[in-house]
Amino acid sequence: MNYFNYFTEIEEEFVRRRGSHMLVSPLDWSLMESWRQRDIPLQVVLRGINNSFDGYDQRTHRGRKVNSLFYCQQEVEALFQEFTESRVGSSETTTDENGNDANGDGASQFTKTAIDEYLTERLETLTRIASRQTSADSLRETLERVVMRLEQIIEDLRTARTISPEDLETDLTMIEEVILDGLRESISEEQLKEIEQEGDRKLRTYKKSMGREVYEKTLGNFVAQRLREQFGVPRLSLFYL
Repeated sequence: MNYFNYFTEIEEEFVRRRGSHMLVSPLDWSLMESWRQRDIPLQVVLRGINNSFDGYDQRTHRGRKVNSLFYCQQEVEALFQEFTESRVGSSETTTDENGNDANGDGASQFTKTAIDEYLTERLETLTRIASRQTSADSLRETLERVVMRLEQIIEDLRTARTISPEDLETDLTMIEEVILDGLRESISEEQLKEIEQEGDRKLRTYKKSMGREVYEKTLGNFVAQRLREQFGVPRLSLFYL
């Protein structure tokens, strides 16, 4: 199982168990991202989805469907706690967040050519966005710094004999954080508060069943997504390749 299939596997399993195709919502994607950030293994999430639907299928719901991944959130959290407790005192091994050997070849599908083309396209998009900002705009300065860092990454990629998608993903994640800081600084406090309030309204139904950490990460991911949409900023993560 490839590290970067984390989101796809969760989405496909949720859609499969639901029984009819539907697009997961931006809020569901935020929840998935919070699970990934907390290193909840893929198999734990998939087991939580199946356990949740197994319980749901045993009850009568008169045709009602599960419309959100949040229905599975409590079961995923419970299984992750069990998983964590079962690992206490066990021998340490190097694994990725899917529970696979980190030294395996699961990332081999990310060829140098594919990554080069992907990052070059992102670089061109960010360059265009930067050029549309005024010279006095702090966002322009941020994006110009990001463009320089991305150019260096691409240059290094082209001259490297081997690549590590996991290490590259770490570098790209750090760049994304720089971009998000710039996006937050480029809007007013009132605008940022409006976005946070929108996210809070969407999460209100699920907030009582969410731990504080999960809620804050999910809300933060929602805000980040809205900011990217507002400015047309692309994701850099190799998951979107």
